[in-house]
Amino acid sequence: MTVFLLLYLCADGTRTDCQVVRADSWSGPYAYEQCTGVVPGLTKAMTASNRKRHRFVCEVQGNAAEPAEHKAPRAFIHQSFRM
Repeated sequence: MTVFLLLYLCADGTRTDCQVVRADSWSGPYAYEQCTGVVPGLTKAMTASNRKRHRFVCEVQGNAAEPAEHKAPRAFIHQSFRM
């Protein structure tokens, strides 16, 4: 199993207009636990106003076959952000 740590950079607190940036990834049986273990520290390191707009999410990318109704994963776009 592979887990991606995604950073959702959102325009405002509604989190409806967001850019997704892959921040890190882990592989193996404990990948999800490793990812969720770093999220609180990263979130705490953000300023209070950024915590309201942006968020970190751990997303599992399984190796098993996906059901037919599964949507394709989002494409990651390389961009430079200044905060």
